[in-house]
Formats: sequence, structure tokens, C-alpha cells
Amino acid sequence: MALYAVNEPRVVEDTQVVRLRPFSSAGQADVDPGTEVTWDTLVGTYASRKRIRRVRVEASHDTMVATVLVQEGQKVKRGEVLAYYSYLFGLGYTEYVSPCDGEIVSINPVMGAIFIKESPIELRCNLPGVVVKSDDAIGAWVRSYGDLLEGVAGAGYGRSGILDLKAETRSGDLRATDIGPRDQGKVIVVGRTLTQDLIEACLRYRVAGLVVGSIGQRIFQWYKGLAESLDWTEFLARYWARDAKKQEAAPPATEIVPALVVTEGFGDLPMNKKAQGMLLKHEGERVFIDGSLDWAQEPWVFAPINQGEPPAGSLPGGVHDKGSKVGRLLSEVAPGAKVRILGMSRAALEGTVVETSGEVVLDNQIVVPGAKVVTGDGETLLVPLFNIQTTDHEI
Repeated sequence: MALYAVNEPRVVEDTQVVRLRPFSSAGQADVDPGTEVTWDTLVGTYASRKRIRRVRVEASHDTMVATVLVQEGQKVKRGEVLAYYSYLFGLGYTEYVSPCDGEIVSINPVMGAIFIKESPIELRCNLPGVVVKSDDAIGAWVRSYGDLLEGVAGAGYGRSGILDLKAETRSGDLRATDIGPRDQGKVIVVGRTLTQDLIEACLRYRVAGLVVGSIGQRIFQWYKGLAESLDWTEFLARYWARDAKKQEAAPPATEIVPALVVTEGFGDLPMNKKAQGMLLKHEGERVFIDGSLDWAQEPWVFAPINQGEPPAGSLPGGVHDKGSKVGRLLSEVAPGAKVRILGMSRAALEGTVVETSGEVVLDNQIVVPGAKVVTGDGETLLVPLFNIQTTDHEI
């Protein structure tokens, strides 16, 4: 079955979308198709990026010199003391602590090491809507409804937070000193461009997401690499987050770095008016932002409306007026109707409608109304209504 696609503007209002909430590795989905999800719904759990952590302890001549306090099979918490070593008649003392929550899988005296299998990591939805599909190897696809801003570049994982337009204009710039403790967990609109100092300030204060007009390519590549590799231990060491050290459990790698969405591209360009207008419309609301670091999806900022559900009586793709062009086509493109398919890479095809599917998910995950059409050669195509021309009417 083939799928036609049409180009969509970067800002799409009142639309249905389908977004993959991915596991970073093989996991277990806890939601079934049809399940209603909210911001904090547990989608499932997946294995840690590192999976097995090694803690080196004092050893000599293939024997543990340190006193080990745990045993194989024991559950441990991050920061829990695994072993200690006392030397110089008690004047010297070293503790070895667990770097993560997990289970002791091996204690090796020869290597002088304790091996810990990290506990599974929870994936929260961060996007209200309805689950349309779930897969233990991949994650869950969530259908939602609202306003969409599609970026041209991004980094970081899917997060959510209150949208804050710190930049007063689309050409405005922020400095690192403009970021503080009150910005923790927010999605900040930075304005025209982004500097490394500003990114590091956002890291230090645990900002959830950044939306910016443009960014230097060198800075973008640096941040993308950092987002792929930064773990909690390195974060604490590099960004002096003293208060964060008090937390009993380290956050998942997906919640350490802010998600980044660039609306224009590389260089020094102001944010376009449509993007700024959409963000201004939803200032102070909770939004979903995804830099699409781990999957081939477009970087997004999405503002759900009506808890992610279209208003009663609305049509797929965010079309409300049943007297509109799309509403008319839905009534005309009924099973058995003869139609012409307007392709993007080949000549128009003649065919017969066999089913009005209601909605088609394009490659960019935007949902539009569509129909299933069989051509004269017997090929079945799933076609958006905007690619269909009825024999009696033209679009």
C-alpha cells in the first residue's frame, strides 16, 4: 500500500497528530491501544543505556581487600554503601557506593569489582491523548490534538513544561544571567539565537526545553553530542548542581538535558512571525517539546488543546466546519465513487474509492482526512483527500 504526502506549513493549528514516545532500548509497554494518557502517564519501562555498571574496590593478589557489605542478587539504591576499605590502622577510610538503583549481579574478587544491573527506566508520556499503537521494542504512538510548530533542527528527548517567552521579540536575545532557579522545568523561548553559555545555564538550572530561531552549527553539534552522552554522574560533576546531589534517585538520561527545537536553521536568523505567534498564543500553558534525538522524527513544539482530544463533531485533521471543502469531499468521496488521484511524482491516476478511512498519518505524523482507493491496475492506495479530485468537482 502506497502513501501520498502533501507539504504542510511549519505552523499547523487545530490539527490531530500522532507522535511516537520511544524507548531508548528494548522495553515493556504498559499501555494498550485506546488507552487515554495524560502528561504523567507511565508509558512503560526500558533497559538502561549502560545496563551493567561496575564499581571498582580495593583488591590485592586476586582477593578483595575491601570489606564487601552486599551479596549477589541484592537490590541496592543509588548512593548506598557497597563496600569500605580501612587502612593505616584506621587513619584512612574509603567508601564505595552504588552509582545507580539496581541489583548486584556479580562480585569478582579477581577483578576487584562489583557489577550492578541498573533498574528499568520509566518513560512518562508528556503528551495527553490516546494511544493508537504500542510495541515493546519501540514504544507507544499517541494521537493528540492541538497546535503544532515544526522545527528544522533539534536535539534532546521529549519533555514537557510551562511555556515561557523570555525573549520579548522574535529578534531578541537572552544572556546566561537571565536564567535562574525559577526556570526549572520550563520550556523557554530564547528568541533569535543561542550561545553555549546560555545552554550551560539552562542545563545547570534544569530547564526542560529551549525554542530558538537559529543556532551556530558548531554549537549545535556540540550540544547534540552532549545530549547523546551526558549521564547524571557527569552532569553533577560538570554543572555544580549541589542541590541535585541530594536526590535519592538519578533522573533518566532523557530528563537531564533540555530538548532543543530550532525554527529557522543555522546562523543568526530571527524566529519567523508564525512561529512566534503560535508560541505567544500558548504562553503560560504546558506544552510538549521534542528534539527527536533518538528517532527519525521532526523536532516539534506541540500545544495540546482540549486535553488532546478534538471537539465533539470535528473532522479528522482538525477540520471543524462540515460545510467546508473537506467536509464536502468526505460526503462525495464515498465507497464506489470514481476519482482522480493527483500524485506528486507521477501522472494522475484514475481509481475507485473502496473506503473512507477517516484519517491518514503523513510522514511528518500530521493526521489528515483520507480515503482508500483502488486504481485501474488493481493497486490499493491510501490517499489524503487533498490529493483526490472527484470526477464532478475540482479541489
